[in-house]
Amino acid sequence: MASLGQELRRERELRGISLREIADSTRISLRFLQAIEEDHLDRIPGEFFVRAILRSYARSIGIDEHQVLNKYQEMQTFEEQHPGRENENKTPPRQLPPVFSRKRMRFVAAAIGVIALGLALLYVFSLSPEKEPPALQETQLPASLPVMIPESPPAAEAVVEEIQGLRLRIDFIEETWLHVYADGESIWDGIKAMGESLEVTAEREVLLHVGNAGGFGLTINGQKAKPLGSRGAIRQDIRITLGNYRDYLASEEPDES
Repeated sequence: MASLGQELRRERELRGISLREIADSTRISLRFLQAIEEDHLDRIPGEFFVRAILRSYARSIGIDEHQVLNKYQEMQTFEEQHPGRENENKTPPRQLPPVFSRKRMRFVAAAIGVIALGLALLYVFSLSPEKEPPALQETQLPASLPVMIPESPPAAEAVVEEIQGLRLRIDFIEETWLHVYADGESIWDGIKAMGESLEVTAEREVLLHVGNAGGFGLTINGQKAKPLGSRGAIRQDIRITLGNYRDYLASEEPDES
């Protein structure tokens, strides 16, 4: 029985479509498309992205994406029931020559020796009294200079921010695959088309997995965020919290007027 990757490759070749054409139209990395056809799904970061790539692949060559996903699910179920046979259709990895392995082991052993020698010398020199740090009082400010302590924001502001939580708006300028969690709960898993938008609210944090990091614009609590990556880039575990969301905001241009 032909594997999923073999069936997809046959359907693509019957239609005279190249992998490069699919990569250009879907903005999916060529190496991920090759991994699909070679049944090396372990090279793709996560099941969500495998499903997203399979959908886009099927659409680009004009076959039913639901049938492809059902075939993938059947394959996953079969591999779970027969764990010893999951690599039968995969191309075996190239084995490195024994000579290269021995050379590498000699290099590693030499590197470990150099590191150990360096650590020993560092320990010996650290025992010298000449290396002691200067006395603390020599670096203190004169008593006559006033010390400016920035004022802490009122406690009421922090309470208001915590109550408001996080409000994200995602406006899509290209087709994008993403998986969104709000406070640990999955609220969206799929593909958004150009022109669509998605609003997310959370009390503590939002976690994003995206398959086209440059395919959308993002605002956080009404403020514009900087891009999360380039077109076609895959990013996982983008964690936006009440404590760090300002790090994701775009820097404001100074007022020249």
